[in-house]
Amino acid sequence: MPDSITLKDGRKLAYATYGKPDGTPVFFFHGNPGSKVMKHPDDSIIDNLNIRLITADRPGYGQSEFQKNRVLLDWADDVEQLADALNIDKFYVMGVSAGGPYAAAAAYKLSNRVIAAAIVSGASPVDRPGAYEGMNETYQKAFKSAGLPEWLLKILVGIQRRNVLKDIDKSLDERTGYLSENDRKLMAMPDYRQNMIDFRRDAYHQGAQGMVREAKILVAPWGFDPANISRPVHLWYWADDTLVPQQMGRYLESKIQNTIPHFHDAGGHFSIYDHWQEILEALLQTDS
Repeated sequence: MPDSITLKDGRKLAYATYGKPDGTPVFFFHGNPGSKVMKHPDDSIIDNLNIRLITADRPGYGQSEFQKNRVLLDWADDVEQLADALNIDKFYVMGVSAGGPYAAAAAYKLSNRVIAAAIVSGASPVDRPGAYEGMNETYQKAFKSAGLPEWLLKILVGIQRRNVLKDIDKSLDERTGYLSENDRKLMAMPDYRQNMIDFRRDAYHQGAQGMVREAKILVAPWGFDPANISRPVHLWYWADDTLVPQQMGRYLESKIQNTIPHFHDAGGHFSIYDHWQEILEALLQTDS
């Protein structure tokens, strides 16, 4: 059920928990757009794995209050305060898509508490040569537009938000032209599609400023060297993903000390739904 805590700086952080209240804690970091309601439609998977899944809205998404000038590493501080509030000492983290860098940040900054991490179709640093290789043109433009002045970016994201909320089904269908065949099949399945609709609607609850800040974060340097991540990190990527191409995962594999690679020949950006149980099982079996 959705809930919230008040952070040390006075901000509200909203979150939801799924699965077993006394299960193994896994913090799940949503994509962009995304929110605390992003999850697999089949709750029996985390129940059977005895998992307590905790998903929080990042600042400016869903019901979490906006944080001005936030940077990537700030999220680790929010996660630590949430873990403290829930009386959780050690935990796992998993981030999908735009949530991938946040999983890396938590594994780096909270190395005394994070047992292991999973980055699933997660964006890598883009301040490097060839960072956009294999990414479809529409997403390349979206990433590069983050360099625009913030006032202009806020207008553009605001227009996008209005269009999405006006007809979420239509906005999803407009993406199919640059998605893999596997992604298109998933989007056509009612349970998966409904979850995509739910988390997109929830993500836009507060307006555009949270997404504008996130766009700036995704194209900025991470603020730490991935080589200094000491925790084990699972990397899950699919060859037909043109939103976050597989080369981003290979780059992280070349930088992070201790990785467990899961690179697949097919699939797509939303293959997390197909491999949800497999990803969680592998994560929980990781020795710290």
